[in-house]
Amino acid sequence: MELETLMEEGASPGPGSREGDAPTADDGTRASLSNGDKAPHRHRQQQQQQQPQQGQEQLNSAAAMKSNSERPRSSLNLYLAACTVNMGALAAGCALTWSSPTLVKLENGDTGMKISSDQSSWVGSLVTLGAAIGPILAGLLLDRLGRKNTILLSMILSAISWIIIGAVPGIFSLYVARVLAGIAVGIIFTAVPMYIAEIAEMRLRSSLGTLMQFFLVVGFLLEYIVGPYTSYLTLVIVSLATPVLCFGMFVWMPDSPQSLLIRPGGEQKAMESLRWLRGNPQETALIKELEEIKKSVDESKKQKSGFGELFSNRGNIKAVIISCAMVAWQQLSGINVVLLYSEKIFLKTGVELSASVSTIIVGTVMLFAAGLTPTLAKITTMRMLLYISAIGMAITDGTLGLFFYLQESGSDVSSIGWLPVTSLVLFIITYCLGFGPLPWAIMGEIFPTNLKSGASALTASFCWLLGFVLTKLFSAVSDAIGIYSVFWIFAVCCIFALLFTAFLLPQTEGKTLQEIQDILHGRNKSSNHKMTRA
Repeated sequence: MELETLMEEGASPGPGSREGDAPTADDGTRASLSNGDKAPHRHRQQQQQQQPQQGQEQLNSAAAMKSNSERPRSSLNLYLAACTVNMGALAAGCALTWSSPTLVKLENGDTGMKISSDQSSWVGSLVTLGAAIGPILAGLLLDRLGRKNTILLSMILSAISWIIIGAVPGIFSLYVARVLAGIAVGIIFTAVPMYIAEIAEMRLRSSLGTLMQFFLVVGFLLEYIVGPYTSYLTLVIVSLATPVLCFGMFVWMPDSPQSLLIRPGGEQKAMESLRWLRGNPQETALIKELEEIKKSVDESKKQKSGFGELFSNRGNIKAVIISCAMVAWQQLSGINVVLLYSEKIFLKTGVELSASVSTIIVGTVMLFAAGLTPTLAKITTMRMLLYISAIGMAITDGTLGLFFYLQESGSDVSSIGWLPVTSLVLFIITYCLGFGPLPWAIMGEIFPTNLKSGASALTASFCWLLGFVLTKLFSAVSDAIGIYSVFWIFAVCCIFALLFTAFLLPQTEGKTLQEIQDILHGRNKSSNHKMTRA
């Protein structure tokens, strides 16, 4: 009985014993439970008292970490970087439309230098020739200098072009300046979308991507508003301020993490860039995102990405044809002719409303249309927007051609003097809804990741080269066959754009990149892929 009692009482180890040890002394008594060394006993008591406190501290620390990780990220720095880099798009908009209010003054000799109609066509069109060179230069510099430094270089070229225009008289210096301005424009059109795509969070990529079109139109409107009512030199100074402002603001922004990782030893700088852009010092999320970016960069390095790969197989060739065709229809709608020669076009209408006011109206409408496009893109399909755009541009180009035909045939057009402005306003709206931004979005979808850089340079160069041909020949062709014939040709091209979209443009919406590549290459989807999609 005594043994049983001892076992029952000693079933749980005392404070001075280890679990599983006998509770008795060598002589069989229980004296060791009460008379043993009390120092270890007190030490263990203190440990037991400290354990709840340590447990509470750990809970508090875990709660703090959870609260920190759940805190929403601040997007302020990201939007700041996106807006400052898109000041370059504003500068590009000024360079493109500077000729609209200025060529009239140059042809009239109001600036102290009088130029001929042929020289005027060169001044207006050389900016698009330079823009065809810019993407090629950007392709060579983006990885070597980084996205940020390439964009800053474009602003330096833009500023130099304005200084030449304002300080160096003569038609030849004007030609050189316009080519330099065009090169800066071409670099901007290539580098800014790439920078935005690389710094943006996934959830904000679409909204940030639309900023470029908005800032570009702001540049258009700035030239349309300031140009007609100020001197030649004043407009140059205002235009010069845009690249200077962009440089002064963007120089403080970080380069994209991808750009920094491409260069040796750039991992620490990439982490600092990402930390600033995300506006949240939570290291776990930043490390995870940086690892994903590193993985993407490493995979891109392993894949072939040379220019020749664009023509290495049937699927890539189809993608090149589709991409170039879409920007060709964009240019053949007459958009650059309207933007670069809008004031001259309105002067030809002879209506009571002044050409400068008409141009401002067109620019204002374009600004609102550019802001409306992202919203419409969310509630309808890309293909439907292209249909609406092509039909609208065909009707408005045809209507404008009809007005000029009636005018040149001697008919009284005073009762329909509102028609040119209305037609161009509707043309701008329908252009901005579809064939303005969407060809570039399609280009981003139909090329694999490792070929997007080369494809972007090729497509942009082709786009601007075609724009140069159209803007250079506009005046000569208008004089030869009549301006009404030119706009009717544009209208026919818009009809062809509609047919191309309906019958030859592949359906890319709602499809993965692999599915789009399967369509272009004529491959059948595997059963496993179908199951994954289902």
